[in-house]
Amino acid sequence: MNKIMYLEFERCIGCRACQAACRECGDHDAKERNYVEYVDFAESRQTFPMLCMQCKDPACARVCPANAIQITEEGVVLSAMEEKCIGCRNCTFGCPFGIPKFDFETNKMYKCDMCYDRTRDDIPPMCASVCPSEAIRFIDFDEMQQLRRRRTQMNLVEGKKPQEGNKWDYVPEFFGVYTDSQ
Repeated sequence: MNKIMYLEFERCIGCRACQAACRECGDHDAKERNYVEYVDFAESRQTFPMLCMQCKDPACARVCPANAIQITEEGVVLSAMEEKCIGCRNCTFGCPFGIPKFDFETNKMYKCDMCYDRTRDDIPPMCASVCPSEAIRFIDFDEMQQLRRRRTQMNLVEGKKPQEGNKWDYVPEFFGVYTDSQ
């Protein structure tokens, strides 16, 4: 996998095309594995896409007593393996982003796995392939570095500084995530 996910939350227009595309992806059983959340529903209609952040040391995998959540060579954190998952839901409680969901009908955990069947061949995940505002992108590492530099320069001009000691520290380098607060 030569490309990476890049998110710019403030670009999200709330169309939910990413969720619709996710439902159509491979073995997703017509369930979306990404979400569109409101920044602060009481104050604004601003939304942002939430997909698995593919953590460096994923809490969901760490707390799984059955070792059902596997991590690929590229660092992609996959959904729980159906034959190993015991339905304890530790993963849903352990994730700092609230990404894994549990389907009580099938007794199965599911989450975004970056459409690994596509991304391992450098094909964009479904969500990135349909996002009209480019809030979700599947890009080269060099392009991400350029975007990071540009954003850092903009933040310096605008007087913003990164927040330290928060949940975004879990996000690996190959997954670029940027918000107005960074």
